[in-house]
Amino acid sequence: MTLVARLCGLLLLLLPGLVLAEAPAERRVALVIGNSSYRNAPVLPNTVNDARDMVVALRKVGFEVVDGIDLDKRGMDAALTRFARLAQDADAAMFYFAGHGFQFNGENYLVPVEAKVEDEVGVQYETTRLNDVVTALNYARGVKIMVLDACRNNPFVGLLAKRQATRGFSVGSGLAPVQRAQGMVIAYATQANDVAADGAGRNSPFTAALVREIDQPGLEVATLFRRVQKSVYDTTAGRQTPELSLSLLGDFYLNREETDADVWRRIRASDEPAALQAFIQRYPQSFFVIDARTRLDLLERRSSVSTERDKLVREFAERERALLQRLERAEQGRRQAADDLARKDIGDAVGVPPPVPAPGSAPVAAAPAQPAPRVQDKAERARLADELARRETELAAIEAEKQRLAEERRTVEQALAARLGAPGAPSRSTQPIALPGAPPRAPEAAPGAAPRGRSSGDCAELLMRAQLGELTPGGREQLRQCR
Repeated sequence: MTLVARLCGLLLLLLPGLVLAEAPAERRVALVIGNSSYRNAPVLPNTVNDARDMVVALRKVGFEVVDGIDLDKRGMDAALTRFARLAQDADAAMFYFAGHGFQFNGENYLVPVEAKVEDEVGVQYETTRLNDVVTALNYARGVKIMVLDACRNNPFVGLLAKRQATRGFSVGSGLAPVQRAQGMVIAYATQANDVAADGAGRNSPFTAALVREIDQPGLEVATLFRRVQKSVYDTTAGRQTPELSLSLLGDFYLNREETDADVWRRIRASDEPAALQAFIQRYPQSFFVIDARTRLDLLERRSSVSTERDKLVREFAERERALLQRLERAEQGRRQAADDLARKDIGDAVGVPPPVPAPGSAPVAAAPAQPAPRVQDKAERARLADELARRETELAAIEAEKQRLAEERRTVEQALAARLGAPGAPSRSTQPIALPGAPPRAPEAAPGAAPRGRSSGDCAELLMRAQLGELTPGGREQLRQCR
């Protein structure tokens, strides 16, 4: 029973993760049609480019796209049917059309490439009703977007207008306003009842701006189309103004990628130069590129100082190792000299008595005169004492050298810490530090004297740290002296 309970508990813990792992991603579908090679109307040079560029832009931001180029009536109906099936329960559905379109009796129609629209019968049976597109979009449960770059001037309006005097219908320029529904965005290349320009370049002014703005991450759909409006207005010198009808309860983003601000918030404190360089390459026009370059420069400075510090650490370690070896040899020499002197003193204190002759033996002849032994002993002892003193002096000199090396190392470490901007490190601009082999620095000004100007290198580094929010209160005071 206990094992079963444990297994049930484990399943309960794993179940949320399994559910999350199997949760479907957001479904986004789009239908893009570009009709150019009209058989009974002038060819439109840019609509094919407009449609193809829009397909690339939408697929890049996660849309499953049904696309069609130069479709006849049957092809448009088939594409619309396929799109309607895909749109069922989709989180977002978008329709884009570039080609001829017109309004008839207040209703909008899109023109297939083979259509011959001479009368109202041709309107009813040879074109595609825009209302059918709205019906397909409404299969989606989420946001519906309809983009119409189909307000170009066309001859069908003139043909139909000739019959207007004898028949009870009306024909207007451009497209009529579409009845908006909840959750729908409708974007016209120009204002209702007006005509849009086809454009002299690769794209129409409207589609060129739309493709460019879709490529910008983090733009809410209303903001995106407002930027498109301004771009088209500026490009056409006010002759064309796109129109937007929007009825959304929340925000929607065509491009859900991170913005430069999102990425910078994540990496602004990074110590990885590669991340900063990647940001600069990805967002060369970003406002934050200056900050990224500033931090990258600071990291490079720190890396240079760190490399210098590692080199100095190795040099000091080698000098300390050699010094310790000398110290060990000097200590051994001092001990040897002290032992020799001690043995000499012990030998002099014990002494050796002269030999005594045995009874009845012949008297021992007097030994020849020897050099004064005590004079020799004194000279040897003096030599040993001098050797011991020399060894002790040598040892003291090495100990002093050891202390100087330790102090020199502390001084260098303080200088490097100040250059690295370490908290609490003495400022290199307020405390003169002589690095090994450097010429002596001029003395500081007397207390109460006006502060001397700081070097451009000091000020540049302080400014960089200030921009990155890493300046301490003491650093802010130093920065004031740079002004």
